[in-house]
Amino acid sequence: MDQHSELKNYRHYFREHSNESSFNYTLADDIIQEFEANLFTLNKFSTIVLLSMYTPIFIIGLVGNILIIASVTADKARKSNLYFLVNLALSDLVVTVFCMPTCIGTIVYKPWVYGRVLCKFTAFVQGVAVAVSIFSMTAMSVDRYFSLQYPIRAHRESSSGQACSVIIAMWVVAGLFMGPLLYIRDVDILQDVPFLRPMSFCIEKWPHVRDRQAYGVFLMFVVFIIPAFTIGICYGSIGRALCVIERHERVSSDGSTQRLMSRKRAARMVIILICAFMFCWFPYSVLSILADISDNGTLVSVLPFVLWLGQAHSAFNPMLYWSLNRRFRTSLHRLVSVVRITGCSSTSANNVTIPHYV
Repeated sequence: MDQHSELKNYRHYFREHSNESSFNYTLADDIIQEFEANLFTLNKFSTIVLLSMYTPIFIIGLVGNILIIASVTADKARKSNLYFLVNLALSDLVVTVFCMPTCIGTIVYKPWVYGRVLCKFTAFVQGVAVAVSIFSMTAMSVDRYFSLQYPIRAHRESSSGQACSVIIAMWVVAGLFMGPLLYIRDVDILQDVPFLRPMSFCIEKWPHVRDRQAYGVFLMFVVFIIPAFTIGICYGSIGRALCVIERHERVSSDGSTQRLMSRKRAARMVIILICAFMFCWFPYSVLSILADISDNGTLVSVLPFVLWLGQAHSAFNPMLYWSLNRRFRTSLHRLVSVVRITGCSSTSANNVTIPHYV
């Protein structure tokens, strides 16, 4: 049971029994003092562990995603899948900048002190950013599929304007899916609690418990299951196509073999990114639904750690780019060298040649 529910139960109990002659005010005061002491958790071992885990992913997520955006946007080719890669890094940066700080704050001090706007805004932004992440990887998978199966058509129809339209559609659709959070997330101020000052908590005010459960299942389908199914179909087809191409071009000496290897590396990179996303965010999605269904104290205590795993995805992506793509490492070194020499001169940065990453 969280502090908000515990405090509401105590207020109800006091109102029901405070007029009874047997009511123990001393014991009630002791309970409230213990409750108030538990609101600030900086001295708890679990909080210290979480803070030590959040610090590196915040730094890596902030610096890493900024470098990815700066490096990739310097590419003059402006190919469609580079736009999706930048969009993925941007969604990770949003989680890092907007969601991690308030999450860390509520871990240290349980009551909500950031106002009504942020109460509604943080959950909404995190949901939108997570949805945009998987939508971007789905778009990258579909783009891979069409570029391999219909290369001439894909080359003719691919454009920066089309990619930007798809990206805008991603954010709009994600905003619509997460829109209910703006309505049901609100600050609940608990007052008239004996021996305790008024306290604010950021909670979800659903009309019925079943509504919350249904919405959680809906998000599971549209953010995880449907994109995963689409990605699976795309890469199943890509795998079969690559096997056919490899059989026909195994002994080719006109550069086809090199193109085939490049396609394989690109496909492998996107698959690893997708697996990392599922590994990080799927546990939080499942446990959130389970916590809605059952009032299990163990699930409530585990949720902050699986939420950390989900938000850590924003730091894992830059590390994956770095480790999986040698050309990205090279181009990033060039960009850093240019920035170091020219003092972030825009003219010099535009002259950096960035290769096709995925």
